[in-house]
Amino acid sequence: MGTIQMLDCTLRDGGYCNDCRFGLDNQRRITAGLAAAGVEIIECGFLLDRVLHHPDVTRFTHPEQIGAVLPRGRAAGRARYVALADYGKYDFSRLPPQAEVPIQGIRVAFHKKDRRAALEACRTVREKGYQVFVQPMVSVSYTEGEFLDLIARVNALQPYAFYIVDSFGTLQRGDLLRLFRLAEAHLDPAVRIGFHPHNNLQLAFANAQALVEQNSPRDLIVDSSVYGMGRGAGNLNTELFARYLNDRAGASYRMGPLLDILDGVVLDFYRQNPWGYSAAHYLSASHQAHPDYGSYLEGKKTLTAREMDEILAGMNPEKRRMFDPDYIEELYRAYRTEQKGRAL
Repeated sequence: MGTIQMLDCTLRDGGYCNDCRFGLDNQRRITAGLAAAGVEIIECGFLLDRVLHHPDVTRFTHPEQIGAVLPRGRAAGRARYVALADYGKYDFSRLPPQAEVPIQGIRVAFHKKDRRAALEACRTVREKGYQVFVQPMVSVSYTEGEFLDLIARVNALQPYAFYIVDSFGTLQRGDLLRLFRLAEAHLDPAVRIGFHPHNNLQLAFANAQALVEQNSPRDLIVDSSVYGMGRGAGNLNTELFARYLNDRAGASYRMGPLLDILDGVVLDFYRQNPWGYSAAHYLSASHQAHPDYGSYLEGKKTLTAREMDEILAGMNPEKRRMFDPDYIEELYRAYRTEQKGRAL
């Protein structure tokens, strides 16, 4: 069986819950606590162009800025520190050599339509000395042929890791294992397989366990966040998965520091803006749609769960992957007009 590493994305994916405004002290508490717990990879936030960096916010314009939130010396432990950049939102040619900055890796996320150009950006990142994490969003949207073609191109790139990304939290166990077995069979053995789950259908923990239970010789990386902090229904919980790996896979994560982060930082944000399972995100995932569609309809405060389900069921499949507020508003208005017509 290969190694299983945890990647905690609280400071990045959790930023959807608080506009990335963690506060500098909280950022430091989170990175230090995760390192003390033994989490192998810690994601520190976004790399973005066209923002003004503020030390309280986990949106960075330059990887050097991330050094301010990292633990020092022995407190840094053996963790790797990374940031995520969405293709099209960051100019990778601006990256300095990795040796000049405090992070070791860059996660490059991209939509299927951008995959070839994004892999060229990944090549630029790798040539600058960074460990590259290839993140094809909505992985289930790839046909088998497209997925195998992507893997072939990734093999030529030789990144640190290639991911199965469950962007909308829709992956059932069978679909996850189908993608995993394709990657396991065709990906270069030196490339790790990663999994980024979301919890819209309450499957993040079950799916992560399913991967562990494959007893694969592959080295795996599984993403999580403390208390599941993340957009919509949230993510796999770091504290749950760490304890599971301790109990079932011979890991030795220290739970105390994770619980300190939960109590001392994350629960305060949860009280201000709760995340977790909801009818809106369940319905979006059920229709393989972007979670913001469900949130938009829920925000109308005029629809029952059944009515939201009926609107989402009528979406054009080509419109489901990318959130379009004008499109969902049009569907909403048409649905309400039809309702009034039936009532007359």
